[in-house]
Amino acid sequence: MARAVPSGWPRTYCFAHAGGRAQAFVGWQEALAGVTALVAVVPPERIGIETVCDQIAERIAAHRTGPFLLFGHSLGALIAFEVARRLGDRPAHLIASGCVAPALHPTPRMVEVAGLDGQSLTEAVALYGGMRPEIVADPELQEFILPDVRADFRMVAEYRYRPAAALPFGISLVNGVDDPMVRRDDLADWSRECVVEPEMHWSEGGHFYFEQHPEAVTDVIRRAAEALPVELI
Repeated sequence: MARAVPSGWPRTYCFAHAGGRAQAFVGWQEALAGVTALVAVVPPERIGIETVCDQIAERIAAHRTGPFLLFGHSLGALIAFEVARRLGDRPAHLIASGCVAPALHPTPRMVEVAGLDGQSLTEAVALYGGMRPEIVADPELQEFILPDVRADFRMVAEYRYRPAAALPFGISLVNGVDDPMVRRDDLADWSRECVVEPEMHWSEGGHFYFEQHPEAVTDVIRRAAEALPVELI
């Protein structure tokens, strides 16, 4: 997970959606050069979400040298949130994309999808734009990909929110205006998770709005990184 980071650059740890690869977010590095270094977080293994978050937090704490950011999309945002809780009051900022408030997890739809298999699971994930057409059309490719997708959805389905102290740093929420998985009302309870009101950002597009509009995320990351306390970097 960790890698060499240029002096003076805070890290932005990136967490992917169910079945996704956080390495894809590292492609945004050019847009953020000179501000932050993007680090893809790959869970050690797909086990219970509590254990995954414990292990990731331990690894980040072991390598962190200054202020940092956490960015996650969908399942990745939920994991990033739980990791933020475990890392405590260190200078940071959380950017949650495509994710309802943690207290609303798991949503009924997530529980339903977690119980699907085969073509039914493929079609459910494809409905939100999370499955490339060539995979939807190829059962052999699905055999390789679906086990990880199913395991990720089951992690969400098993999640149980626990009230805790509000995070002592800011949260930015980024969502697509046409996302069928996240309604505006679903974001209200994020306000209980930090000491200041979360920043709201909206982009054209659906659940995977950033595929066409990566700047919707990179602009938020840039502003958050530039606001970190320089004297601690």
